[in-house]
Amino acid sequence: MTSRDAKEALGKFTRRQLMELDTCAHCALCTEYCPVYMETEEPGHAPGVRSSKAVKLYDKQHGLRARILGPRPVTDEEVEELSDSAFNCTFCGRCMEVCPFGIQTHELWSKVREVVHDLEGTPRNVGMLEEMLDESQNPYGLDPDSRLDWADFTDLEEIPEKDKAEVAYFVGCTTAFKGANHEVAFATASILNMLGEDWTLLGEDEWCCGSPLLLAGDEHSAKEYAKHNVEVLESRGVKRLITGCSGCYRVFKWEYPKLLGGDLKFEVLHTLEYLLEKLESGELKPEKTDERVIYHDPCELSRLGGLIDEPRKVLAYLANDWVEFAEHGIDVRCCGGGGLLQASNNEARLAIAKKRLDEAKSLGAEIITSACPSCKLTFVDSAREHEVDIEVLDLVELVAKQLGIL
Repeated sequence: MTSRDAKEALGKFTRRQLMELDTCAHCALCTEYCPVYMETEEPGHAPGVRSSKAVKLYDKQHGLRARILGPRPVTDEEVEELSDSAFNCTFCGRCMEVCPFGIQTHELWSKVREVVHDLEGTPRNVGMLEEMLDESQNPYGLDPDSRLDWADFTDLEEIPEKDKAEVAYFVGCTTAFKGANHEVAFATASILNMLGEDWTLLGEDEWCCGSPLLLAGDEHSAKEYAKHNVEVLESRGVKRLITGCSGCYRVFKWEYPKLLGGDLKFEVLHTLEYLLEKLESGELKPEKTDERVIYHDPCELSRLGGLIDEPRKVLAYLANDWVEFAEHGIDVRCCGGGGLLQASNNEARLAIAKKRLDEAKSLGAEIITSACPSCKLTFVDSAREHEVDIEVLDLVELVAKQLGIL
């Protein structure tokens, strides 16, 4: 990389972001709230240290000394250190929630990853995700033709792919391609069929929502994915988009309008919003379970998406006995499944999840439920790795179970 390229990459920080980075670098109040740092205890994984490393590189290219004497080269080692810090982060937003200065760290870390991407410092495994997305439009590198294979694996009887429909179910890659989540798609599709909705799947026309690309710092490619998905949905006359993935939900609802420069022409709903609507109307009448249930808030759905009361209202229809984690709602402690941490530090991901599983067990929970396929996959993987005996269900699976569908 040339000095000119490094200067251009580091020049992407806005004036406000530079002020925030400098402020963050002189403060450590959020450190004990960072799930990755608390697990690894690596100083470089602390949010403030990440900011400090970013400021250091910026100053080498754009600081006062650089303006007087010329920029100093950015070394591969420095880029690697910033990359390690940037990608040992779940993007849970908890540092943002507790920040005494109100810094929008979620946006800030996105920009840091974008800079790392431009500095050609993206971790190898994350780079492989980008390559697989480019080839297959999903981060698992699987054939787009297999995006509906979950329906065959679960024996779903009605698999609609319509040219026109009022409702579209956006399955999402982690649900469509990971076996641990196939029942999530089956439950959602079965409930839509049971309710007689005019709905459709997008099949191989469904591309990844683009969240992994944004998390990898590649906003340009994410914009192309957003454009494709919106064009497909609009061409089918969709009025309501339903997705059970908290990442897809957040990206469609909050990132797509920014990427595409305008509001979407269809309503974006998370599955639990749709389920609550049908539960409150009486169209869905599940039996309540007597098993003790505990709900884990997905960070992208609660803290970053604003859906906190809705899942608890849904649970009131499903369980006679449910309990809360000590840290829940907007204060939820991440399960470890976000921010592409699986690609950069899977050991930390599984260890972070184990702490949540252990707490669930200590509270007597027999079922841990969430509303995010990444959370479910992380809990399933961690429970298997650490031999924790607890049933893991997505909230839509629990609804389907109490309706007698599963």
